[in-house]
Amino acid sequence: MRYHRKGAKKKLMAAVLVFGSIILCFLYGMKQYQANSPVRIIFIPKVYDEDNDFWMDTIYGARSAAKELQAELTVFAPDVESDYKAQIAYIQDAITEKPDVIAISPILYSGMTDEMEQIAKAGIRLILIDSKIDQDIETSYIGTDNIHAGTALGEKMRQFVEEDTKIAVMAHVKGASTAIEREQGMRQGLGKEQDRIAEIMYCDSDYEKSYELTKELFMKRQDITMIAGLNLYSIIGAARAVDELGLGSQVKVLGFDNDKEGIQYMEEGVIDALVVQKPFNMGYLGIEAAVRAARGEPVEKVIDSGMEVITVDNIYSDENEKLLFSF
Repeated sequence: MRYHRKGAKKKLMAAVLVFGSIILCFLYGMKQYQANSPVRIIFIPKVYDEDNDFWMDTIYGARSAAKELQAELTVFAPDVESDYKAQIAYIQDAITEKPDVIAISPILYSGMTDEMEQIAKAGIRLILIDSKIDQDIETSYIGTDNIHAGTALGEKMRQFVEEDTKIAVMAHVKGASTAIEREQGMRQGLGKEQDRIAEIMYCDSDYEKSYELTKELFMKRQDITMIAGLNLYSIIGAARAVDELGLGSQVKVLGFDNDKEGIQYMEEGVIDALVVQKPFNMGYLGIEAAVRAARGEPVEKVIDSGMEVITVDNIYSDENEKLLFSF
């Protein structure tokens, strides 16, 4: 009787070991399958605008990373950068698609948090590219350190300040994290000279609106001698107006981002300095982080994609030529 129970015990132990081995093999196989299967990512930038080199370079960087890492990438984007309602609709559609990761460049800092929380509740990883929201719920943020970049802009502006300088600021979308942080940094860089800021305008990331607002500004205020644009739409619209009004020698123009037109204005002396981001890096690093997160690999909470301050004096350095003339 004892022998029989002892034999049964050995058989039970053997069965447990076999079953355990099967489970381990299954789990290992699942892990290998997940590691090798394509990661599905939906990227929702602020806009798809073929006239905006910043966002086209960001999207190109994202697609390059997806191709290299063999991820399945889908891009949805509004036609206008200020159209947060369209972006919210894309977020809701993306959740129903149930991808592994949703990467977003949120138009609004506040006002989109509910949709972002829905992503997390659906078990989908959230990556933020370029802009932040008012809650810390993302897996990772990839973008420019906008306070640092804004500070660099403010410090450069301060170099041009004279006794009677008065400053206008052309911001982009009111409530966007980039607009908030860049203005904050710009004021830090200006220091006590921030008291010279006499006007703050918002162009809603529209070239024509920035142009028109700048023209109206100089019609009513001849004392403005410096204008700063906080994104590509802002700076290019302002530069067009300054150039058309023949004020290039009287008004200092500084701002964020670059394209062919902006570089031409710098060569002609209309634009004095640009804080140039690295949008290709931003898109590439964002999708790279998304793939790593989906595969259970560690991802840094914040990834700085970098920036440079460009003036006519350093525009043709080897490094800056690669950055500026990617188009």
